[in-house]
Amino acid sequence: MKKTLLVLAVAAMFVFSFSSCGDTQTTAEILTNNTKGWVLSSATSSPAYVLSSGRAIENLLDGYFYDCEKDDIIIFQDGGIQVINPGANVDPEWGYQIQTLGTWSLSADNTVLNMQLPFFYGPSNMTYDQEQESCRIVSVSSKELVLEYAFNDNESPAKGEYTFTLTYVPAK
Repeated sequence: MKKTLLVLAVAAMFVFSFSSCGDTQTTAEILTNNTKGWVLSSATSSPAYVLSSGRAIENLLDGYFYDCEKDDIIIFQDGGIQVINPGANVDPEWGYQIQTLGTWSLSADNTVLNMQLPFFYGPSNMTYDQEQESCRIVSVSSKELVLEYAFNDNESPAKGEYTFTLTYVPAK
């Protein structure tokens, strides 16, 4: 009986030692190992964002994002290269709806992801804005990336400070 318990204990320690090795990935590895990219699954605003119509919304997928923006794919590559693919739902009238390269980086403590947001555009509205935005990492795993982006919107009627919570999941 003692031999059986000893064998089981040693076997359990052996299995546990293999299951815990190599499971931890850095934030950068999680971002770049998802080679198909990340797609937006939910987006909220706090406080409610005021649209040009005057309507205030908390769920940004309900009026802030255009349909062609909702399936944009963000791919983080080694070396700080960020690829934005427009996804399948492309509006041919909009010039920025093509693959675009940008850059990304992490803060030293891995709490901030500096990246190009695919729903911000350049001055002509014909390209994605190349400026990196600082997003606080709420959580990151191979199944979900949750970011908070805080900013002050000076445009009328939305004037005010907002925090967007953006949830991304792996693209299929």
